[in-house]
Amino acid sequence: MARFASFIERSRPLMALMIPILGTQVAQTGMGVVDTLVAGIAGTLDLAAVAVGSSVWLPLVLLVSGIMVALTPLTAHADGMENLKKRREECRETLQQGLYLSLFIGIVAMFILLIFTAPLMQIMGVTENIQAPTKEYLDYIAYGLPAVAVYQAFRSYNEGLGLTKPVSIIALSALALNIPLNLLFVLGYGPVEAMGGPGCGLASLIIFYVAAIALGVYTFYAKPHDEIEPLKQYRKPHFGKIAEINALGLPIGLAIFVEVSLFCIIALLIASLGADTVAAHQITLNISTLVFMVPLSLAMALTVRVGQELGKRSAEGARLAWINGLQINLIFATFNAAVLFFLNDFWVGFYTEDQDVAKLASWLLVFAAVFQFSDSMQVGAAGALRGYKDTFVVLMITIISFWLIGLPLGHYLGLSSDAPMGAQGFWIGLIVGLSVNAILLMHRLSRVSQKTIQTQAMNTAELIQN
Repeated sequence: MARFASFIERSRPLMALMIPILGTQVAQTGMGVVDTLVAGIAGTLDLAAVAVGSSVWLPLVLLVSGIMVALTPLTAHADGMENLKKRREECRETLQQGLYLSLFIGIVAMFILLIFTAPLMQIMGVTENIQAPTKEYLDYIAYGLPAVAVYQAFRSYNEGLGLTKPVSIIALSALALNIPLNLLFVLGYGPVEAMGGPGCGLASLIIFYVAAIALGVYTFYAKPHDEIEPLKQYRKPHFGKIAEINALGLPIGLAIFVEVSLFCIIALLIASLGADTVAAHQITLNISTLVFMVPLSLAMALTVRVGQELGKRSAEGARLAWINGLQINLIFATFNAAVLFFLNDFWVGFYTEDQDVAKLASWLLVFAAVFQFSDSMQVGAAGALRGYKDTFVVLMITIISFWLIGLPLGHYLGLSSDAPMGAQGFWIGLIVGLSVNAILLMHRLSRVSQKTIQTQAMNTAELIQN
C-alpha cells in the first residue's frame, strides 16, 4: 500500500503536465476525426479523398512540427536554471530564433506539398476517381502550413515552460470551431455550396491561422510570460542558435516523419485495393490514433520533466521521472488494448453503416489492440530521450525498425506473398516494427540515463576535490 501511495505521489507532477497536453492532442486528432466523419457523410469517395490526402500531408506536417519540438527540451533545460538572468535570456532567445526557423520551414513545406502532390499520387497508383478531390483538398492544406509551423513553435515553447493549460484551451477552442466549418464547407448550407472532401481542407486552412494567431497573442502578452518578456530585445536571426535548434529538432522531426509516414505509405499502398479497404483502414487508424493520444501526451510531458530535472542538474531525478512515466504508460497500454479489442464493433459503428467497410475495420482494430503495449513503450522512451537531448540515435533506431523491418514485412504479407493478406498483412508488419523499436529505444534510454548519472557524479567529485 505504501508503495502504491509513493507511486501516486511521484506521478502527480507528470500527470499535471500530461493532462492539458492530452487535451491539446485530442483536439488536434479530433480535427482529423471530424474530417473523417463529415467526409463519410458526404460519401465514400469523399472519405477516401480525405484519407489519401491525410496520408500525403500528415507526414510532412509532423516533420515540420517535430523540428519545432526541439524548443520543448531547450526551453525546459533553460527553465530549470537557477540563474534568473541567464534563464530569461535563454528562454527568450530560444523562442525568437525558433520562430524564424518555423516560418522558413513552413514556407518550404507549403511549396513541397503544392508541387509534388500530383506526381506522388501517380507513383503510388491512387485510383483516378480519387485523385482530383484529393489534390483540391491538399492545396488548401498547403497554404496553411506556415501557420502550422509557427503554431508548433509557440506550443513547444509554452510546454517547455510547463504552461500546458493555455495551449490546451486554444486547441480545444479550435476543434470546436472546426466542427461547424466542416459541416458548412463539406455539406453546404444556404449560399455556400457543398464542396465534399475538399471542404475539409478549407476548414483546416482557416483553423491553422486562427490557432497560430491566438497562441502567439497569449505568448507575447499574457501575464505568465511577463518575467521572460519574449518581445524584449527581439534579435535578428542568429544562425548559431537556429543551427542548434535545427540540429536537435531535425532528428526529432525525421523520427516522427519516419514513424508516421510508415502508416501513411501503407494507406497509399492500400489505396490500390479499392475505396472500401481505404475507408476501413482510415477508420481503424483514426480510432487507434485517438487512444494513442494518452501515451503520446505522457511522452511529451516526460520530455519536459526530464529536461527540467537535467536543467537543475539532477540526473537521478531525471531517471526517476522516466521510470515513473513508463510505468504509467504500461497501465494506459493495457486499458487501450482492452478498449480496442472488446469494443471494436462499437467504435466502428460511429464511422460507417457500410457493412463491408465495418467488418474489415472491426477486424483491423484487433491488430491495433495488439501493438498498444509496444507502441506505448516506444513513444515513452522516445519522449524521455528528447529530454536528454538524445535525438540522432533515436532517428537511426526508428529508421531500422520501421523502414527496414516493419514496412518490407507488411508489404510482403499484404501484397507480395503467395497468399496476400491485404490490409491485415500491413498491420502485422506494424506490430513487428513497433516491437523492435520499443526494445531498442528502451535499451538506449537506460544507457543514456546511466551515463548521465555517472558523468554528473564525476563532475561533482571533481568540484569537491578542487
